[in-house]
Amino acid sequence: MNGNFGKMNPEIQKKWFIYIGDHHEGPFSIEEMSARQKAGQVKSESYVWCEGMADWQVLSSVTELDLELKKREQTAPEKSKTATQTSSASVSDSKPKNRAKRALTGIGVLIAIGVLSIGGLSVLSRFGSDDIHAAIRPLIVNAVDRFPMLSGLFKLVPNLSDIRPEQQVELEDAQVGLPDTGVKLAFALSQSDPSRPFFYISTNLPDRAKIDFYLIGNGETLLNRLQFSTHATVVTHHGFAKTDVFSADGGQPLPKGEYRVFVTESADQIPALQSKLEQFPPNKIQMKLPEGIPSDHRFLFAKTVFLGGARDETYLTRLKAFHEKVAQNAEKEVVELKQYSDTLQLQLATLTNGFSKLKGKKPTPRNRQAWKKSTETWEQINAQLDQTIQTWSDETLQNEFFYGKIYGLVKSAYGSVKSLFALENSYFESKPPLNPGAFDIQYGKTLSETRDAIDLLRNKVDLILKAPKTTSGLPTREGL
Repeated sequence: MNGNFGKMNPEIQKKWFIYIGDHHEGPFSIEEMSARQKAGQVKSESYVWCEGMADWQVLSSVTELDLELKKREQTAPEKSKTATQTSSASVSDSKPKNRAKRALTGIGVLIAIGVLSIGGLSVLSRFGSDDIHAAIRPLIVNAVDRFPMLSGLFKLVPNLSDIRPEQQVELEDAQVGLPDTGVKLAFALSQSDPSRPFFYISTNLPDRAKIDFYLIGNGETLLNRLQFSTHATVVTHHGFAKTDVFSADGGQPLPKGEYRVFVTESADQIPALQSKLEQFPPNKIQMKLPEGIPSDHRFLFAKTVFLGGARDETYLTRLKAFHEKVAQNAEKEVVELKQYSDTLQLQLATLTNGFSKLKGKKPTPRNRQAWKKSTETWEQINAQLDQTIQTWSDETLQNEFFYGKIYGLVKSAYGSVKSLFALENSYFESKPPLNPGAFDIQYGKTLSETRDAIDLLRNKVDLILKAPKTTSGLPTREGL
């Protein structure tokens, strides 16, 4: 709170907002807050806010406001008595005709004040500075929430000079109407700095709604990257919010290219707002969602944007050169993946054949020696594979390989063969000998999993060999 509280006239200063149920109301003067307290709408545990406060606070913790309300509560009986006596004397001394005249005059004055107030807000919303617009937005939003027909009189969104005029209109329209009859949401890309993109968001969802914002890059269009995605969460203030600047790892610019934008309500809402959202009619769009976006959202909005600058000839030339390089590397990867697949298949057959010949015999030194000799080739290959595959982190497979998912299958199949070999080896090396029944169950399961892993790898490699190229000249990765 600032130190000007006592310098203002608390009787006429309308500055206080109060959270009632699942929405806020205001601004109110101290007298209006006191009246609502007497009516039971405002309590010591209610949340309040005014300009200058960092966030909503419990009324009892806002010292100045709490003292003022308690002071009025103590003097209320005396004021009430005086007011009643004055009112009684006025009624007894006035004639019915004069009372009616005064009532009509009072109504006329109220109407005139209301019209002037609405007109003043309308002018300020359209022609006032950004600071003025930010200060009166709560009043405007509250008025439009109560009387949607007034929405055309106000400019609901700040004047944003870094977006196109039609986007400004879309942002304005998204705040018109109550979400009970349909949730609206619009977002616009700032044009201020193409290399550091951010978005404005506008919605008719209740105040302080959390919004999830996903950017999913189109791998066919990204420059110097095969894929890229990122995510952010924003909190709306009276239906409006702005994302932070989106960037790549280490603050680097986003890969230039086409992105699919998905915007939805966050799963992490305050409880009162979460229950309110569940009452609004859903507006899911029917589409296949990319990996990483939950499919259970009630409200989902999507749009395609181009980020990182203009889609000009320079970009197209660089993209073509990048695709040619990727295609060359992809051809080398196909040959390498085929070799990995064949090698693992051959070693699986060698290990299982050698083991089946010795299984059931006693693990004598002679049989142990025979088993060791049959696995010499695998031991050599295992050492080479292990050294290479250990360098394949998830990040490496995603960013440095065109067929990163298939290399991930190689890693998985190799791990299965390695586990099978360790189990077979334990049959001869364990002291005391393993329980035959328990071993057979474990071995059967491990062998089946290993065969499945290698079959999956071989099938995917066959798909790669048969897949046609895309329109951009890149090999197809669909279905892999």
